[in-house]
Amino acid sequence: MQSLTNRNDLSRASRTRARAMEATLELAAESGISACTFEAVSERSGIARSTLYRHWKNSSELVADAIKSQSIERVAADTGTLRDDMLHWMLELGRALEGSTWGAMVPQLVAAASTDPNMEAIQRRNSGYHRSIDIEIVERAKKRGEVDEGIDSYHAAVMFTAPIFYRYLVARQPIDARWITSHVDQTVALLRPAGGSLGEGA
Repeated sequence: MQSLTNRNDLSRASRTRARAMEATLELAAESGISACTFEAVSERSGIARSTLYRHWKNSSELVADAIKSQSIERVAADTGTLRDDMLHWMLELGRALEGSTWGAMVPQLVAAASTDPNMEAIQRRNSGYHRSIDIEIVERAKKRGEVDEGIDSYHAAVMFTAPIFYRYLVARQPIDARWITSHVDQTVALLRPAGGSLGEGA
């Protein structure tokens, strides 16, 4: 059993890490990821640079942990239809992109991933996580007969998610409920078996 002293030390370390990551996210939102140096984080958080070095090897690792702390974690809803399952997930993703700290960090993360291995790892993790939810929903729909069996589940998943990130990162257009609903309905129509229906609510 841990002693009271050890538990207090762990609690203090957790609070220190949380405060440092909060300061990092604030700096990133204000001035970009490149501004998140140990010196800047130390000044913003009041945590000594020597303490930061005890928790992270470099500022890149600190930024990586700060971004991971904000990543969305969701379970794919099972409403009974592909259309409603995917609409539920796409609406959540859209809200997260446009209304959360994680969403505000995504453009910077994508840019930094091209030169920073830590950022690239987080970007791959995020992309893989989103894709896994899409694939789970598509696979369920295949079992219900809502998706043509000849369609690759990975490619079907990309058809749902890729346009949202393109609209957010490249086109710089809003991801509102009306657009998401139209996007999901059109994509579901492309995936259904010949002679199949769109499903309830379409």
